[in-house]
Amino acid sequence: MFQEFYSRSELLSWPLAGLFIFITVFLGVLAFVFLGLRDQKKLDEIAALPLEADEFDHDDRSAEGRAL
Repeated sequence: MFQEFYSRSELLSWPLAGLFIFITVFLGVLAFVFLGLRDQKKLDEIAALPLEADEFDHDDRSAEGRAL
């Protein structure tokens, strides 16, 4: 039953294109994680990002910097 539906479908290329894009991006992210992040210094830098101090003080909140 499904074979007949899919064989006559004109829109079958869209799900296949989406699947191809997903697999390409997924493999790209995996390659970046496993091959691109081999430098320990870079890993330490990325791991410390949430712990770094901000460049400006959040206690000094003036209306000048806010968008209205």
